[in-house]
Amino acid sequence: MKNIGIVVTPGCWAMSLFAVTDFFRIVSLLEKQTGLAAGYRVHLLANAADTRLDAAGGIAIETDSSLEEARPVDWLIFPAIEGPVLEHTPSPPRRALEYLARHCEAKRVVLTLSTGIVPLAATGLVNGLRINTHWAFLPTLQQRYKECHFRARESYLQDRWLYSTGSLHGSFDALLALLANDRGDHFAQLCAAHLLVSSPIQMRPVLPGTRRHDDAAILAVQEWLESNPQASLSLEQLASRFGFSERNLKRRFTLATGLAPHLYLQKVRIDRAKKLLISGALSVQQIAHQVGYENVSYFIRLFQREAGDTPAQWRKTNGAY
Repeated sequence: MKNIGIVVTPGCWAMSLFAVTDFFRIVSLLEKQTGLAAGYRVHLLANAADTRLDAAGGIAIETDSSLEEARPVDWLIFPAIEGPVLEHTPSPPRRALEYLARHCEAKRVVLTLSTGIVPLAATGLVNGLRINTHWAFLPTLQQRYKECHFRARESYLQDRWLYSTGSLHGSFDALLALLANDRGDHFAQLCAAHLLVSSPIQMRPVLPGTRRHDDAAILAVQEWLESNPQASLSLEQLASRFGFSERNLKRRFTLATGLAPHLYLQKVRIDRAKKLLISGALSVQQIAHQVGYENVSYFIRLFQREAGDTPAQWRKTNGAY
């Protein structure tokens, strides 16, 4: 079982904090429904000596322990912090700093949600890393923490053991990517379909490892493909849309994501099909058309090659509970 530590900082957004706890509640419910052993235990850890802290708006949060007293965890998650209190966010006490240093030196997962990076950036432990954050705070944070490399994207970035997000939806994207790495694609897709924040098909595709780069132009192409999987564009048309030559787009896209553009689009379409198979009653033919395949037989063969089952078999095994 993995232990998940959520670091509660004074002034953190309760919405961000509870989004994480609710995510793991959904995971727990689906583990029971699918007959899986419980895989995660969540601990609330205070980034201060006092274990009772106020979130944004004065909401009192009772934590399980302080970072100074906590046992090691597998993943550390830092919820977003309200803008007006960012410059007053205290650095962790010495023993808490030692705890964070041990965690990072062991290369255990750290996930920072938007402005939640501030307590960690203040320690110097993420110096030199690429960090995603909320666009509104990008100039301020870059000026304050000059050794960090801040970016502002809708979803998430991964640099080694650090995952960082720029929005609430990006937080779920990152959590699903971590879940897919840990429990596999089938279970991550099931969780994506049961998240209550939006329609499942509005979630980013679960494609771990494709956002470990810092090429903003390629990230823009990725995000467009993820939002328009049904689009029928040639490589030439896609390159022209984003101001590339065909050769340059293919080279940079493959270097950044590890996949050629057409293979990335293929995976995006299969991911969308999985969510549609789980979350609705559309026929396989309707789903094929919605994700951009007019030839249903080709779609079925491609899906089976990617997922290991035909769409009908995959739906039967992974359908909603």
